[in-house]
Amino acid sequence: MKTKIYQLLSIALLSILGFSNLYAQSDTSAPFVNSPAGGAKKFMLPGSAVAMHQFINTQGSGSTHSFSPIGIMMMPLVKIDNLLLDCGVNFGMNPDGSMNAGLVELIVYYKVTPWLSVFAGNFPPHYGVYSGILDDFTNRFGTGVAPVGMGHGVQGQNGVGIQGGVQAGYSKFTYQLYMANGPQLIVDTVTVGSNNQTGKMDYGTIIDNNKNKSFGGHIGFLPLSNSNLEVTASGQYTPETGLEGTNYQKVKCAAWALGLNYFHLFNPMMVRVIAEYNQINTGDASYMDPETHQYYTFKNQETGWFAGATVRAAGSHSWLLKNMEFAGRVGAYTPPKSGALWGGTPTNQTTFCLTEYLKWDIPLSFEYDIITQSGAPTQKIFSSIIFFRF
Repeated sequence: MKTKIYQLLSIALLSILGFSNLYAQSDTSAPFVNSPAGGAKKFMLPGSAVAMHQFINTQGSGSTHSFSPIGIMMMPLVKIDNLLLDCGVNFGMNPDGSMNAGLVELIVYYKVTPWLSVFAGNFPPHYGVYSGILDDFTNRFGTGVAPVGMGHGVQGQNGVGIQGGVQAGYSKFTYQLYMANGPQLIVDTVTVGSNNQTGKMDYGTIIDNNKNKSFGGHIGFLPLSNSNLEVTASGQYTPETGLEGTNYQKVKCAAWALGLNYFHLFNPMMVRVIAEYNQINTGDASYMDPETHQYYTFKNQETGWFAGATVRAAGSHSWLLKNMEFAGRVGAYTPPKSGALWGGTPTNQTTFCLTEYLKWDIPLSFEYDIITQSGAPTQKIFSSIIFFRF
């Protein structure tokens, strides 16, 4: 089976390299940030800072308020000729007040042609329209609270891959293909009951737990000549997620997502619509809770979605109004309905966001989220986020 997978990946790579008669426009290739002329060296230090006020309404028990500086993210970008280093580091605060630091991503890109770049490192795969595309500086809804339906599937991991874009008449295609360590199955034998995370996937471990790898890809189709519309399809398959040599080694995980990104200028208003649906399926296996001795299954299915729109008076003569954007978003997350210790009930989210672009690349956002779940307190969260660069 592994031999066939490697053969298919090799054929896909060779097929893309064989597109000698296709030429991508500059906006469909994997662009380098602040890309200068060949031979030049460039350095840029973008980042973001997030502060949050959280209000939790507990029925029958009053309410609680809390304010906290969530964290600062720094992403130094270094370009030398056709080589780009993309590094992201996050500095945050723990619930007890102590500080923590973590790696967001560490990727090296090399631009082979205008339509092909190779990369290696710890990277967030392109998955739908949120993860890997709209999860940082290009997000139109702020980043105080991520959509509840996102972040359960494909996340950052270590691997290698290729990406870029090709022209097809008036239309365009973007693509990404990669091979990575993949997620690792959590088998929790210590924490029991409702806090047991057994059956979930862990993307945070650097060292792989078996010899198998995950294979993933992303295709974006821009049918219009002005690139106003993009529909995307993404997926990742991991044939083995469990620890090698255990009964859970061959538990598989398959994730896929569909996305939509559309914008248009209805003078003087600029309107953008963004949506995604994703699904994660974990392979069949059984597990016994060490506390209750009850059996559970790893045949779990999770789904998440969000849909939103932004409105901006781009054609206004007022500097304040033309740089102001209003956004609204709804979404939900549905955990496994049965057979998982951590299943629970669906979570719904409504988000409103006001963004003022101090400069085209320095947005200041104020985000308000309402998160509800049957049997749980309603959360109302106000976040302020600013992106910056040097």
